[in-house]
Amino acid sequence: MSSRRHRLGLVLLIALVAVVCTQATAAAPLALAISPARGAVTSANPVFVASVVPGDLPLEIQVAKSPAVTKIGFQKYVALCITTKAGSGRVRCSLSGPLHAGTYYWTLVYQRNTRCQVVGGRHYCFPEPQLTTPRRFTVRG
Repeated sequence: MSSRRHRLGLVLLIALVAVVCTQATAAAPLALAISPARGAVTSANPVFVASVVPGDLPLEIQVAKSPAVTKIGFQKYVALCITTKAGSGRVRCSLSGPLHAGTYYWTLVYQRNTRCQVVGGRHYCFPEPQLTTPRRFTVRG
């Protein structure tokens, strides 16, 4: 009987930890696309700036002609750049070449440790890809 209670207690503890992890993840602040702002008109060489929260790992900024995304970025991007730190809680990057005149969308691709589980009494979290909401901007002709 004691072994059965112990297993039930362990199952309840794991369920409670899973709920707490899920709620903590849902309440965590998200990275934000800052510049170019939604609807901005830029030169052919825009500088991209995003904010990130401690613990997030910014990877790259992707630029596309369509806002359609997958779990790991745009379905089809036309350019990307690797981010560098730009002060407290911010990253930035510039593309290696100019964009043609037209409408584009950009997003920051980053990782966050959101896939958490308890194994052998220890709490482990693993990174999953995340995206900021795609921002539309226009390159003037």
